[in-house]
Amino acid sequence: MSTFLKSLVYLIVFISIGLFYLFYTSLGNKHLYDLVSYTLSQKSDLHIDVKSIDLDQYPHVVIEMNIEKKAKLILNGLITTNSIDMDYILTSKCIASDVCEINDDIDIDGHINGPYSRMQVQGKGKALDGHVNYNALKFTEKVKDLNLTMNDINSTKLFTLMGYDALIKGKADVDVNFKLMEKDNIQGSFSYDVKDNNFSGLPLNLHTKVNLEGMKHTFLADITSPYLKLNISNGQYDQDTKLAKAFYILDIKDLSKLATLLGNKYLGPFYAMGEMTYDKFLSISGLSKSYGGMLDYLFEKDGLHIKLEAVSFMDFMKIFPYPPMLDADATGDIYYNFIQETLVVNTKLNNAKVIHTDLVNVIRQKSGVNLLQETFNNSNLDATYHKGILLGDLKLANNENHLFLTSTKMDTNNHTINAYFDFKVQEQEFSGKVYGSLGDPDVNLDLQKLIKYQMEKQLDAIMGKGTTKAMRSIPMEGTAEDMATGAASTFMGMFF
Repeated sequence: MSTFLKSLVYLIVFISIGLFYLFYTSLGNKHLYDLVSYTLSQKSDLHIDVKSIDLDQYPHVVIEMNIEKKAKLILNGLITTNSIDMDYILTSKCIASDVCEINDDIDIDGHINGPYSRMQVQGKGKALDGHVNYNALKFTEKVKDLNLTMNDINSTKLFTLMGYDALIKGKADVDVNFKLMEKDNIQGSFSYDVKDNNFSGLPLNLHTKVNLEGMKHTFLADITSPYLKLNISNGQYDQDTKLAKAFYILDIKDLSKLATLLGNKYLGPFYAMGEMTYDKFLSISGLSKSYGGMLDYLFEKDGLHIKLEAVSFMDFMKIFPYPPMLDADATGDIYYNFIQETLVVNTKLNNAKVIHTDLVNVIRQKSGVNLLQETFNNSNLDATYHKGILLGDLKLANNENHLFLTSTKMDTNNHTINAYFDFKVQEQEFSGKVYGSLGDPDVNLDLQKLIKYQMEKQLDAIMGKGTTKAMRSIPMEGTAEDMATGAASTFMGMFF
């Protein structure tokens, strides 16, 4: 026998013994499974542990393996060195991402076929407490024509896997259509719908759609409930710079229904439109005519800035659950700090009128002055509000009369007031301090000023306005009149 033939026989015998060892002995099977497990793990970047390989009807094989010690995968079908045509069953009690893993019953069956460089993958079954259905073309380093639908899935589990908090929770539907998926490049779109029956006490529906063109995304969204509608359109997001912006329209039928969401019970409807941007922090600007004039606002970081232009002060203050004291056209600035829960108001008031309140009744009872008949065209309000305490100055004035409340402290929790006042209305003039209950406050009058004013009125009545006018025109700035009225007021002041 020639050397070549001897070598060939030895090689055949050696291979036969090796194959027999690998496929027909338990120790050989273990070495074979370890080799296949290592190869598959290297190629997939997953920890794969092959448990069994049935080659009795090769090229039809049955392979059973564990993946990442969490999932079980069974492949059943034809496999060659160039292609694959197999059914598969994937089951697991857990689902994981780069962020976390959660308990979840997965039961999916599907089919995979084609050359290894271009495989058609499809499947359907149960995952994320709902149903999934998908198909795609899997290439070596990319995926094309991915179609994925997910129905009635758990939105909280989905967002947890992505590393986010699910603000709107409930059963969700997802529809994904990606023409291309490769590293740093996705071409396609997806939509997301979720119903939350208890979003801060409100039933809420969300619909959003996102189009992806590499690093550039566009999006829109609609949020609806029985009490509000929010439409977000023309949304743009740059994944490289992390910058986002969009336009919105907000229509709230009744603010009081959103008390659990807003943290306070505000009142009335509100309609606005504007723009929202995100650049390291969220910023929302907008315009509203809900209160007569123009309301221009900006929310960013911890505060809300509002510019008023001829806004109905009464309608605006009706937002808050306290009876309004004034009606006026307000122009100025309002700032509210959400962290400190502090409101700062600096406004000019035109056509200001006092609204019927307990304090108006007290003034009428004690002085006979009916403030409801007065209109003040030159007025200012400067105030702060924090934890139920209102501090500030209110100065109402017209050409002849004025009403000043200064160093005011109004406690809306205890319904009390403490303020200094200077009052000249309807031929009455006095000043002093008001304090105590808003319903029945105590009043300390500056009697010297009151008596002086009443003496001036008596001089006008006795001597005639012409005479007293002449006295006021005497040099030394009305010393003659002051002597006449001041002496009496000083005398009376010693006793009161």
